[in-house]
Amino acid sequence: MKKRLQVRQKVSSPSNSELEQSRLQLRPSTGRAKSNFGKQGMQVTENQEFKQHQIEATKLKIQAKHGTITSQGQERLTVLQAKMDQVLHKPASNSTNILQRVKSNDKGKAPVASKEKDKASAAAEKKAAEKQAFLKKYPIAHKLVAGINDKSEAKEILQTLFKNFKNIGFKYTMVSKSHEKLLEGTLEGDCQTLARAFKAVAEGYFGIQGIKVGDDQSSIRKPFISEAGKTPYQGKEPNCDNGKRWFFQNHYWAVWNGQIFDLLFLSDKKPEADMARQKDPLKSIFMPEQEYYETEKGKIVYPYANKYFTAELTMFEKLKNFVNNLGRWLYRDINGVINKIKSLFARGGNNNGDFESLMREIEINRANQAASK
Repeated sequence: MKKRLQVRQKVSSPSNSELEQSRLQLRPSTGRAKSNFGKQGMQVTENQEFKQHQIEATKLKIQAKHGTITSQGQERLTVLQAKMDQVLHKPASNSTNILQRVKSNDKGKAPVASKEKDKASAAAEKKAAEKQAFLKKYPIAHKLVAGINDKSEAKEILQTLFKNFKNIGFKYTMVSKSHEKLLEGTLEGDCQTLARAFKAVAEGYFGIQGIKVGDDQSSIRKPFISEAGKTPYQGKEPNCDNGKRWFFQNHYWAVWNGQIFDLLFLSDKKPEADMARQKDPLKSIFMPEQEYYETEKGKIVYPYANKYFTAELTMFEKLKNFVNNLGRWLYRDINGVINKIKSLFARGGNNNGDFESLMREIEINRANQAASK
């Protein structure tokens, strides 16, 4: 029986050239791994910086919400928000972008993404510097911008700014002052002072345009009576009818996109006005200061001792006609009658009963004088 011969094939070991070729084939993937590792490292660093910025910004936002943030803190918050926005809106990188960056670098030019980042950072820094300069020029603006996130919508910013005017300690004097003086620290003036200060902060600090003050939709430039009540500023009592009404020579507020900001009364509505029929006062010897206005709703308004009073126009006309028709019977006593009428108005003669009582008294005096003759 023949034995089968089993021939085992010898497995040859790789030659040195084959090993070298394998190493050469592996090198590109190893390079890519190193590149990916570098990208991951950069991404981790960016994430860490973003989280640090986010933590710091959150603390500053809490301070702003409670009105305790400083001007430096507000400036820092603006810069942080700009940096975080750059990270959030940064486009994802790919091989095309990488090649483009390499080509740009080869030509000695900065990458496109880097240029945009630098431009955004420069704009944010410029904006922060302008805000800081505004606060330095107008110290009162610190209180007015406190707690306002300048990244909010314009409507929300203006609403909070509107409310913040209650916190500045303003004194309403009915005398117009420059809004610049108010923002610098002279906290007094009138409705126009407040409205123009509101416009100045909205535009100069927050960059909100289109606010109107003093045009046909944001002012009344004629004397009128209002039932507006007390002012929020130190609870100023109305100046007419012993604290029941206001009498204004004019009134101003601010308007933005149809929205009303009446800074004097912190109201979002126009005042309901009983307008005078004339801009300049009429004259009468019966008035304590010989001046009065006739309104559209049948009243007369007259000044006395830094206050104003109203009376019904019908009674006033009746009284004038009655005195004019007294004739020769009261010729000698006409000055005494006029003084009595002035005294009545000086007490705030808006009670018809007082007028009727005075007229009865004059009628009795006239009858007595006629009978004595």
